[in-house]
Amino acid sequence: MFALATDLSAQTRVPQISKTPAKALPAKALKVVSLDQCADQYVLGLVPRNQILALSDRARLHDSNFRDRAEHVRRIRPQLENLLALNPDVVVRTWGGDVNLIKALTDRHIKVLNINDIYSYDQAKPELLRIGQELDQAASAQIEARRFDQAMAAIRQVGKGRSVLYYTPTGYSAGPDTMVGDMLRRLGFRLETQDKGFFYLSPEVILSLKPDIFALGFYEDHYAMRRVPGRNPLVRARIASMPNFTLPVQMISCNGWFTAYDLAELSKSPLTGSGGLKAVP
Repeated sequence: MFALATDLSAQTRVPQISKTPAKALPAKALKVVSLDQCADQYVLGLVPRNQILALSDRARLHDSNFRDRAEHVRRIRPQLENLLALNPDVVVRTWGGDVNLIKALTDRHIKVLNINDIYSYDQAKPELLRIGQELDQAASAQIEARRFDQAMAAIRQVGKGRSVLYYTPTGYSAGPDTMVGDMLRRLGFRLETQDKGFFYLSPEVILSLKPDIFALGFYEDHYAMRRVPGRNPLVRARIASMPNFTLPVQMISCNGWFTAYDLAELSKSPLTGSGGLKAVP
């Protein structure tokens, strides 16, 4: 009788609930694809190599900031069949991929992460931290944010209040509401013109302006220099006769926190030379 009571007691015993919190399952590492060169910079700057399925076909070009990190990473064109074959968790883009591609991805429940355009360094760090959070790379974004702050603090005011005119081979300049305009002001320059956005300056207008120094963009690109207003002999002679410097092409191809690293280095270079359209060493 005692044995039977013991058996019944064991069967009806209420199990003890552990007070130790259950361990959370480890989060799945997101597999990422980038659709364009500017998105490449965010992915290469934040995401571990083993989580990058593919980058854009421009990731290794000379105007890509983190091109060295892309050396052994697959590169693809932004086509649906390429992306579906890789089966990514997240597709990152700035301008890459058309409307039909983006819709096809979202219809298949593939997350498309759009990077916002930024026009100043005040916007750069918040966007960096946002993208880091979206990619589950908040720690990496914090590290880059600290590097960004250090780079911004290291920028020297080499302009010393002189007027500067940004000019490209295609005849375009940039206003104060652009990233290029903010770069030049961070260097301590005063913009020669206050027109907004990117705007065309004819050779006649260029010859009428009198900046203290020219900041040149894409002048080291021999392909871009083939048949453009910047090849005008009078324009070239005018620029060559005045102090000038070239903004590194990777610094002006895509907007982002990473351009601050090049800007800090550029501020250490002499910007008062004249006599040729050569990049600052």
